[in-house]
Amino acid sequence: MAKRGLPASADETLSRRTLFEWLGKGTVLALGGAALASCLGGATRPDGGLLGDAGPGPDGEGNGDGGGPGDGDGGEFPFEPGDLNQDVYSGWGERTVDRQDPASILSSWQLTVDGMVDQARVFTFAELIGLSRTDELMDFHCVEGWSVYDVPWNGVHMQRLFDLVGPRSAATHVTFHTIGGRYNESLPLAEALEPHTLLGYGVGGYTLPLQHGFPLRVVIPRLLGYKNAKYVERIELTDHPVNGYWVAAGYPYEGEVNPDRLRPGKY
Repeated sequence: MAKRGLPASADETLSRRTLFEWLGKGTVLALGGAALASCLGGATRPDGGLLGDAGPGPDGEGNGDGGGPGDGDGGEFPFEPGDLNQDVYSGWGERTVDRQDPASILSSWQLTVDGMVDQARVFTFAELIGLSRTDELMDFHCVEGWSVYDVPWNGVHMQRLFDLVGPRSAATHVTFHTIGGRYNESLPLAEALEPHTLLGYGVGGYTLPLQHGFPLRVVIPRLLGYKNAKYVERIELTDHPVNGYWVAAGYPYEGEVNPDRLRPGKY
């Protein structure tokens, strides 16, 4: 499949068959012809938020989220639409979020990377998962005091995207804009480039469940859940921090997990 705006390299090749396997038959059928064509590269941006107002709580989840990183091969990775039945979610609680179905979101979703960059880029979901994949087994910590150990995240390191857009030397921070625009979040650029910070699109070989940020979320294991922005659709490089929804509501911008909760090698 021809890919708009991306160099033709071994780690940036994604066949239609790979995408179908990733999404699973149910999502492919639900998308239909026109929507699937849009998903595969002809998408236009939505003129309004796709999601309802009920957003993530300060834990980063619902209404209230092999060791180190290593590039995957971007090849055959048979994802199916995720749900909350995988074992990894056993400690995450029951939460209901009233949002559109994943197929509707994916039919028009794109990721924009812009701001203080040399060349702004727009990625479809197919292009994003065609980049070198990083898999890591990291812990997740909620501001409410609970933790989930050994979450098998799948995603792409932000350095991979920044290599393509060329951040300007004056850029110091990254703002994550979320679908609907309400639950945005911000990180220092240095934190966004830490080895275990990912743009996560999968957990344990499944696309993210809708409740956990489908189709794309921030994963930064040493920060509390509310700093792990969900439903990301735009990454903006800036020369200043931005107080996201939960920071504006009184939570600290730094959002660091208490060191006593951090396990060696899991953050």
